[in-house]
Amino acid sequence: MFLNALLSAFEYLASVIPATIIGIVLIELFIELGWIQKLGFVTAPFMRFGHLREEVGVSFMASFGSPTAGNSMIAELNKKGLIDRTETILASLVTSFPATFIFVRDLTPVLIILLGTTGLIYLGIVVMIGLLRTAITLVLGRILLPPKKPAVVRQEIRTKKFGEAFKTAISASLAPLRGIIPTMVIAAIIVFQLIDIGFFDIISMYLKDLPVLRYLPPQGLPVIAAWFASNVGAYTIAGRLLAEGILSSKEIVIILLVGRVLSSLVRLRFTIPYYTGIFSPGMGMQIMLLATLMQEGLTVVIIILLALFW
Repeated sequence: MFLNALLSAFEYLASVIPATIIGIVLIELFIELGWIQKLGFVTAPFMRFGHLREEVGVSFMASFGSPTAGNSMIAELNKKGLIDRTETILASLVTSFPATFIFVRDLTPVLIILLGTTGLIYLGIVVMIGLLRTAITLVLGRILLPPKKPAVVRQEIRTKKFGEAFKTAISASLAPLRGIIPTMVIAAIIVFQLIDIGFFDIISMYLKDLPVLRYLPPQGLPVIAAWFASNVGAYTIAGRLLAEGILSSKEIVIILLVGRVLSSLVRLRFTIPYYTGIFSPGMGMQIMLLATLMQEGLTVVIIILLALFW
């Protein structure tokens, strides 16, 4: 049991650690080369609206390729003292939207095949929730953070030749990596041991008995149950129910969204080591909780609106 959990932890770390290293090295390299403004002009207006530094826009763009790299950039900005705790938390919440884009990119073919138009409606709602969370975070940033002057960022930019900048970036990355990687490894080992002893499964069993499920068609409960094991499994069952006319398109979308909310606790087994590894344990837990509460809270609101007005 212990060895299987340990193997799962190291498989997870093998996929996350390289992106973390790349993210930290990239932010150092971008600063050394003076590429911040060149890469950040697309997101600069949004960052300015949210009173976030231009560098956060770069991490946002990088997150479309790897959310881990984007968050690693933000963590590095915090460690360098360029952004404080509040701005770090808000920046991470803003940068989480590209993860939604990656989710949609990867699952669009599956959902179209299994659910057709209903699958596209579901995907559209998931994207809308991600956009709403980002918009709310930018508004919070505008309220909580002081405005940033673009001129301040420009004065801090240093330009070097690529070879020299790369060597400096590698050297500057060693210190934060010595703190991040061990924390990430320890957190992953603990969480995957909890998975192995069935800790999250026990919690999931209690969740599946929640009274809120009484308001859903009983035929859709297998979709909810499948969510706790595999989202693709849930989509497959939902596709069969839709194809056989057992549930309507509206019912399928609502059931999938409910399953997504209820299974969020199960997903903590991955998000806990992810955030506490990249950021400090305290800050990582705070970011994880805020991100989860915003995501699932907005999803619940959308579920209620769909039930009332669709």
